[in-house]
Amino acid sequence: MEHPDLDLDLQGTLMDEVIEIVDHTQRILRVPSSAFGALRRELIDTLGIERVKGFLLRYGWNYGVNDGLLMKEMEWKSETELLLLGPKMHTLTGYVTVEPEVCEVNISEGVLNFAGIWKDSYEAEEHLRLFGKSSEPVCDTLVGYASGCLSTLMGKTVIVKETKCAAKGDEHCHWVAKTLDEWGMDPQIQKERQLYEADRIGAELEETYEKLRLERDNLSKTYQIHQKLFKQVLHETGLQSFANIMFQTVKIPVFIEDNTFNLTAVGGYSPMEAKKFVDEFKEWVKEQQEKRKWKEIRNTVCLEISPQQKRLITPIYVRQKIFGYCSLLFSEESIKEVDKMVLEQAALACSLHLLNEQTRIHTEQRIRGSFLEDILNKRMSMSEIVKHAHYLEFQLIKPYFMVAIHRRFEKKSFNEEIEFNDQFMNDLLGLLKNIQVNALLGQKSENVIALFSEDALIKRNINKETFCKRLLDFCAAQYPDFVFRMGVSSSISAIMDAPNLYDESLAALKVTNTRQNIVSFDSLGLVGMLMQTKNLDTIEKFAYKILGNLIEEDKSKNMELTKTLYHYLENGSNVHKTARAMNFSISGLRYRLGRLNEILQADINTPYIKHEIYLALQSLIVLGVLEID
Repeated sequence: MEHPDLDLDLQGTLMDEVIEIVDHTQRILRVPSSAFGALRRELIDTLGIERVKGFLLRYGWNYGVNDGLLMKEMEWKSETELLLLGPKMHTLTGYVTVEPEVCEVNISEGVLNFAGIWKDSYEAEEHLRLFGKSSEPVCDTLVGYASGCLSTLMGKTVIVKETKCAAKGDEHCHWVAKTLDEWGMDPQIQKERQLYEADRIGAELEETYEKLRLERDNLSKTYQIHQKLFKQVLHETGLQSFANIMFQTVKIPVFIEDNTFNLTAVGGYSPMEAKKFVDEFKEWVKEQQEKRKWKEIRNTVCLEISPQQKRLITPIYVRQKIFGYCSLLFSEESIKEVDKMVLEQAALACSLHLLNEQTRIHTEQRIRGSFLEDILNKRMSMSEIVKHAHYLEFQLIKPYFMVAIHRRFEKKSFNEEIEFNDQFMNDLLGLLKNIQVNALLGQKSENVIALFSEDALIKRNINKETFCKRLLDFCAAQYPDFVFRMGVSSSISAIMDAPNLYDESLAALKVTNTRQNIVSFDSLGLVGMLMQTKNLDTIEKFAYKILGNLIEEDKSKNMELTKTLYHYLENGSNVHKTARAMNFSISGLRYRLGRLNEILQADINTPYIKHEIYLALQSLIVLGVLEID
């Protein structure tokens, strides 16, 4: 039945009868639409749009059910006439003007096809006035009224769906009414149907309460772990105690690793048992890097390593840099929100522990470095040295020696160099503590210097040269991108003579080169003895007397002839060994040796001349005049 055939002009006897029944059974209230709009806004501000939608649908439903019951008490010519009275009554209330488009109904068979247009909807107008354009239909009381009224008349559930709405910007509101069976599994209808349930707010409150209870339990558990972990931080018990507490609390294996995923502490497994998981994880990371799928872990994430290893992992930050990672290891268990909260608390405790350790080490190193500086500058008496050494747990047991370590930087910024120096000093200090060697570390003239008590080495039957080589090997292994060289002083019995040790280690360091990265002052022989006389001007004059002509001519040639002379003497005046060492041809080397004889006006193969030249070269190197690799 199309729109022209749907007659809503029921002003005759039937409509008068309806109005009379309404007037005698209930009070009719006149409420301005603006008041409904204000109520709607208040409800939305208080309950939220989704909950208000359900409230208004149920309000409209009850209103429609009431009118439907009144209409059923009367006699009607046809089922169509009965259904059309609902829109007419809705129009008379002033809520909306209803224009049916189609009305096909068979109440006994439960069939309904009813659709139409709503014009001048008070809900659409008020929503536009108060909130502006909407993205969803807003005529909830109208939908609820129509659904309640039609459900009462049909004797089964009818749901009205608003397909267009003036509040969305449509020309008018459009609605479609069908029984619940006819709607089928329409997801929007299924969702809206739940909003008609009167106990929904109660269910939501129960659901909210359950969420709050779970959140409370999670916070309580997290707080307990927080308390336990931070008590350990205050007691400075270390990372292993953190891992143990975590495992005891959450009953899930805990891994604490450094920034290259080397295991530092583990809870729930022995170190040997944990190794297979760590190795598997490292291999997985390597594969991801090769596939260019690896992304640095900057937040808490879940990683599927294998069917037996699922990790919830979070970074450990110290001064905005990642120093390591804390992980919970799962196999089949599901990861809960509380696991993430607990893990992040553990990472925070690790961060504070590492920061405290870093600060303590830096402070201790600064104090030790300052103490060493005071000794070298002779700013302390012997009694003051003894007192400070006692406080710093530096045992004044003779003999003493000193090393100077130089590390070459390749395109490092000033900040990067400072950062490297701090880390390098910390690593050296950690190594010396682990092997129980008594030392004071400091920095001077871009070199790291260390004053050692040789007593611990003597007791272990380790000679000074062997120890220093191991120390240099450690530096090279720890920092493979850097080139390290070391100068080693002689040994003395009096700590007050430490300034001499510094001069000796620096003199030995200057003689090092690419083929000899560690030099002992004792190996300098006569040059070393000359340096101890402190008559440096006389030594320099002696060297220039022998090599002056060569150095003057060689300045413009990058000192190539001088370097050739040094390497020739270093290799025992052997032409073939020198050529190989310098990657030079035999004929080219012989030519250079001839030029050297001409410039020096001497035969460089004569033993005493060779000795004087070598002594002069070493003297200039130690004095810093020459640099030869």
